[in-house]
Amino acid sequence: MSEASVKDLVCGDYYLVCVGTRLRSDDAAGLRLCELLLSRGFPEDRIVMCEFGLENCTPVIEELSVRNALLIDAALVSGQARETPNYFIASLSSINDSITLVTTHSIPVNLVVELLRREGLFDNVWVLGIIARDLSLGEELSPEVRETVNYLADLIIKALNSCGARQDPL
Repeated sequence: MSEASVKDLVCGDYYLVCVGTRLRSDDAAGLRLCELLLSRGFPEDRIVMCEFGLENCTPVIEELSVRNALLIDAALVSGQARETPNYFIASLSSINDSITLVTTHSIPVNLVVELLRREGLFDNVWVLGIIARDLSLGEELSPEVRETVNYLADLIIKALNSCGARQDPL
């Protein structure tokens, strides 16, 4: 997805739904990116922090009536190598079995999304997957993922600043 598409998501009425756990190194990438965005002025009312899995923040998603979401989570790509891109953005429906969201979800993400859709929520779901390089126990991001998180924060804030007036979600 191009920078223009990042701009479409950031300048549109999408919430950033940040998923991860701080216990497994790069699994915290989604949370860390959103914390960095908040520290740089991203509107707090457009970020939903989902520590330990999407299913843990469904009450907040329901309360906010989130219809459009950009899920931000660490991901693994089957057969990934060092030359695998550091991140991807794709619609949830386009993600196939070669991509796995890393967070230790109690319930599969697709099932949680389906349940939310039955409630009239999560009509449009995109995924910003940050490719995990280290999932060992620990609280530090790997150097590659830390660099990717910083790059994405810069990209998203640049897109936000180009929106003109900051828009509130509908």
